[in-house]
Amino acid sequence: MVEITFDVVELEEQAYHILVEAEFDRLENGWWIIDTGASRSVFDQAMSALYVQENSDSVLATGLGQEMVETGSGSVSDLVLGGVSWGILRVALVDFHHINAEYSKFTNKKIIGLLGADFLLAHNAIIDFKQHKIWLSSE
Repeated sequence: MVEITFDVVELEEQAYHILVEAEFDRLENGWWIIDTGASRSVFDQAMSALYVQENSDSVLATGLGQEMVETGSGSVSDLVLGGVSWGILRVALVDFHHINAEYSKFTNKKIIGLLGADFLLAHNAIIDFKQHKIWLSSE
C-alpha cells in the first residue's frame, strides 16, 4: 500500500473537500479532489497537454455543482500521486472553469480533476480523515 497525505479544504461552513496533489513532468502540479461519490474520474478538458481525447460522442453527465454538463472522454497518460505512477487513467473530460472560480474564493489550489470511485475501488483505497492520509494498493 502506498501512503499519500491529503489536504482538506473547507469551502463553506461544514462543507469539505479532500485534495491530493497531482504530479506532472511537463506542467505545474495541480490538485485532484477525492470524490467517493463520483462514479467516474473526471479531468479538466483545458489541460489538453496531459490527456489523449478518445473518439467518442460527447455525453451528458450529472454532478459538479450543475444539473447536466456535456463531457467527452479521454485518458490521462501517466497518473502520478505520492511519487508513484498509477498508469493510464480513463476520464470524463469537463470544463473546470466554474470549479476553479469557486475554489479561488477559498484557496489558491488549482483543481485539475476528480478521482472517482472507479480509481478508488481499483486501488482498494482506504481514507483516514483523522490522519489526513489515503492508502492505495499498487498491485
